Amino acid sequence: MNSETLNEIPTVDWLDLNADRDKFMSDLRYALSECGFLVLKNAPGLDDAFQQKAFQEVRQFFDAPMDVKKTAHISNTPYFRGYTLPTPADRGQGQVIENFQYGFEQAPLCAHDDASQPIHKRLFVGPNTWPKTDSMPEFRPLIEQLTEVYHQLTHQLGELIVESLGEDPAEFRRYFDLEEPYLAASLNHNYSLEVFSDEAKKAVRDSYARFDADNVGAHIDGPPFIALLINDRPGLQVVAGEGDWVNAPVTCRTASGEYDVPVIEGSVIVNTGGTLMHLSEGRYAATLHRVNTLLIPEGETRVSMPYFLLPKMEGDLVPFGRSAADKSGAAGYEAGRDRGANACVNRMGTFPQVTRRWWVDEFEALSEQQRKEVEAETQAAFKLASERGKRFKARSSN
Repeated sequence: MNSETLNEIPTVDWLDLNADRDKFMSDLRYALSECGFLVLKNAPGLDDAFQQKAFQEVRQFFDAPMDVKKTAHISNTPYFRGYTLPTPADRGQGQVIENFQYGFEQAPLCAHDDASQPIHKRLFVGPNTWPKTDSMPEFRPLIEQLTEVYHQLTHQLGELIVESLGEDPAEFRRYFDLEEPYLAASLNHNYSLEVFSDEAKKAVRDSYARFDADNVGAHIDGPPFIALLINDRPGLQVVAGEGDWVNAPVTCRTASGEYDVPVIEGSVIVNTGGTLMHLSEGRYAATLHRVNTLLIPEGETRVSMPYFLLPKMEGDLVPFGRSAADKSGAAGYEAGRDRGANACVNRMGTFPQVTRRWWVDEFEALSEQQRKEVEAETQAAFKLASERGKRFKARSSN
């Protein structure tokens, strides 16, 4: 793709890794340096047959009666795992969404309120909260299979990304332990504009018409190195090129008729997170993105399955190729901060129904520092996106 006309998310073909490795690495480097997002075609373990099964099972869960879904309510345990109800359509937000949070199935290391242990070990390590029903026996096995596929791919791709930066791939393993990982993964169910009142519809349209509207969920993914995602309906948008919103493709066609965005079956969408932005010293920048409710076809809903593998939470993130004494970076990152607490407070702020029941004191003590760190990382992403946009404009004028 010509870097002067970046009007779609770049694609990288996993099959090129063996057929033409130089092309694979060049495409990977270009996508992450100039866009921060890529569509990985022929992603291992995520072929169309598997994705069709995955979306069937997940939609069966979201279509289940509310009393069934509530048996897996996220506030049932302190581990931020389980179901959250749809956000109200009259709250002034641009999205109505319900979701299901999950992680690796693990036994707790200690009681959640054991203050002698670091907070991230109390919050991120624990069991999932599964629906109590016999009506969907394949739901849990499917999610556990998806988790394993995503996990292996993240590690394989993560090492290749480090290599594409000219660094030792083993650097990836310094921060991501294959056997003892931290994970925040989700099943998301977004509703189309029709669930809003007529008055609210106008406000939603107006919000999406503004590039910098603060109520439509535009964000960067702060903690992960990379995030992976499969989706079955249009909606995802990415800031690319000269700073315009670009529509992302769909990875699995599950509805009849034409889609308004490309369908690349058997693919997975990959984007850089704040951790990679820092470790690469800004060579690969985290990119702003959002779900645009207006793109979801009327009368339909959108399901997506994002996966966020988190780095080890002890110690500083030292940029690749630097000594431990040199911790400078490009992501608004300050050495010495408690990254585990930061990740925990991020979960607490996102899911207040769990926080009110299990983590009130911890959230009050830690939230202000976390807010400042998120703001610094977001501003760093804006700055890098602006610089990238200037490069495109300069090329276009030459």
